[in-house]
Amino acid sequence: MFGSNPYAQAGWYNPQNPLSINSGPWQPNSSNPPTFGALPSQSGSKSILAFEFSSFNPDIFNCLVTGPKQHKFFEVKTTSNNTLVSKPEGPFAIIHWAQRPTVEASGVIAFQRTGGFLKLTSDRSHRTMTVNGKSYAWVPGSNGINLYTNGPNPPQQYARLSINGNHSKITLEITSEAFQAGLFEPCIVSTILLFCARNID
Repeated sequence: MFGSNPYAQAGWYNPQNPLSINSGPWQPNSSNPPTFGALPSQSGSKSILAFEFSSFNPDIFNCLVTGPKQHKFFEVKTTSNNTLVSKPEGPFAIIHWAQRPTVEASGVIAFQRTGGFLKLTSDRSHRTMTVNGKSYAWVPGSNGINLYTNGPNPPQQYARLSINGNHSKITLEITSEAFQAGLFEPCIVSTILLFCARNID
């Protein structure tokens, strides 16, 4: 992340990007806890599934997204101007890279600017997205980038994004409630945008 992307502040060090804000990987700081809570452990009716963005070639612009039992869910391929996200049955979402990039995902994300899909708050501390009429917030924390409900009620965590130590894998952990709320595909697209090391506004 760089430039106007606030997630560089959370430590998403990018050694391939000379404009990266951080000079090295982020290290946990016990005096700087997550803005809200940590993703709950699997218990009772709540379950958490993990999806991995890996096989980078050389980065998230060209990769595979696998889920439980290494099942392939999505493939991400990028040309000079477009990033195409495909399911096994065919293309699903497209990000068009221009001066003001746009995003669209079939039946999930209406055609719009990426900066509209993931809106940067005025204090530049996090980004919000609206899915099915409900607002959510992507908030950097000490354990990754966390997705919460956004509104007057106490926040509920629905997902977490984290990157491994050698930056070869990004993990999306998502709750069963998030699936029911239609957040799975928007979270996949959000992961690409939040880790793409490009200005998305």
